[in-house]
Amino acid sequence: MTRFRLAFALVVFVAAGALLFGSYWLGAYGYAYSRWPAREFKSLRYAMLHAMRGIGIDYDAYSRLVAYPGKRSTECPSQSDRTAVILIIGQSNAANSGGQRFESQSRHVAAYFDGKCDIAASPLLGTSGIGGEPWSAAGDRLVIEGAFDDIVLITAAISGSGLSEWLPGHDLNAMLKRVIEDTQRRYKITHVLWQQGETDFSIGTTEDAYITGFRALASDLRAWGVTAPIYVAIATRCDVLAAQWSVDNAISRAQRMLAASGQGLAAGIDGDSLLDPLDRYDGCHFAGSGLTKVIDAWTKILGAK
Repeated sequence: MTRFRLAFALVVFVAAGALLFGSYWLGAYGYAYSRWPAREFKSLRYAMLHAMRGIGIDYDAYSRLVAYPGKRSTECPSQSDRTAVILIIGQSNAANSGGQRFESQSRHVAAYFDGKCDIAASPLLGTSGIGGEPWSAAGDRLVIEGAFDDIVLITAAISGSGLSEWLPGHDLNAMLKRVIEDTQRRYKITHVLWQQGETDFSIGTTEDAYITGFRALASDLRAWGVTAPIYVAIATRCDVLAAQWSVDNAISRAQRMLAASGQGLAAGIDGDSLLDPLDRYDGCHFAGSGLTKVIDAWTKILGAK
């Protein structure tokens, strides 16, 4: 009887573990793609994140990281013509979702958030997630290679966000406006990086709708006083839907057309073509090897004379 109970308990334990694991991945991918159970998973995730306050981690209503232990404050650098002030927006692969963390070694890369600066280090405040990101290391490379004397990073990317959430009348549009207004009290933004598209590929956004929506977002940025070039990355691949994905898809065509259109837009990295499957630790987000390639690619683009 004891042996039976032990076996029964083991079966229940394994089944519960499998259910929780399956629910996590279904929820995680649903969240990334705005599918069921995205809303439920987001609510649970938000509650769990706020439970981390006791260990010094906190998020705001947009799921932006606003506190993380071990951050080292630094004086915000003065802006000159040798200073790059880079605004980074989009979804998870522009946020803290990478498989490797970085910290600025040059001490000339600052992360600006809410009127203050820290030495740039993963995870960056102002964006979602608590993992790694390429921006701290790319900033170091730009300084070391002599492209700029100082880099200021402003990150506001949100995991799972579709383009529509960044458009007028939606929460992320309002959030972005506040971020820009806060930044402009001290800095003039010199570069805008847009790395987003996986969600819109998944939900079937059309090429025309993506182009029209992005132009509306760009128009808002200009109306808010941002005159910097906007670099549009090619970002549509997330292998959970590999059977439905191809290099030539509605979103990647829209992104290529936007990047080539001029009008203050420019080509960012082509993550779809740049990364191999092993460069994404879960089929979607950048592993350490993927981050290395992304850092190299963005450095070449932003450091070009």
